[in-house]
Amino acid sequence: MNLYSIALFLHVVGSLLLFVTLTVEGVALRELNQAAAAESARGAAAMLRLNRIVGPFSALGVLVPGLYMTASSWGWVGWIVVALVSWAVIAVLGAVNGIRILALEQAGGLLEGIRNPVFLISWLTRVGIALGVIFLMTVKPGAVVAVVAILVGAAAGAVLGIALLKTRRREPRAA
Repeated sequence: MNLYSIALFLHVVGSLLLFVTLTVEGVALRELNQAAAAESARGAAAMLRLNRIVGPFSALGVLVPGLYMTASSWGWVGWIVVALVSWAVIAVLGAVNGIRILALEQAGGLLEGIRNPVFLISWLTRVGIALGVIFLMTVKPGAVVAVVAILVGAAAGAVLGIALLKTRRREPRAA
């Protein structure tokens, strides 16, 4: 075992934590969208608060070991640069969503505000980007293919979000 092996392990754990935070966010968004009263939304709001703790750990778990492996072994090859930019996009979009949700929660308008389509589309776009990064980590393509993979992942997530919103609008609400 060497330092690179430990960094790779920590990088994979950070990636898994990223998917855990994305999953928790998705479940919380679904529960909040289905909640009829503040009482039924407390558990989902608590999950989002948990993500405010786990999210930064996952971000650091991906970034720090990834930068070490880049510096010690890979260098700044195209797929790594694209993955790093993608990581930053995921982090920024996640932080923006988190800040907006926190503001809604503090203003007492979480149940109404969470139905804004931007939350679902942002979440699914980040899931698509993260899956694209997993593709980059496993295939290690050139820069052009790396950019295309991330754009396809982001677009697929956004299109899925829009399609789900259209489906949701057509479904009759239970009385």
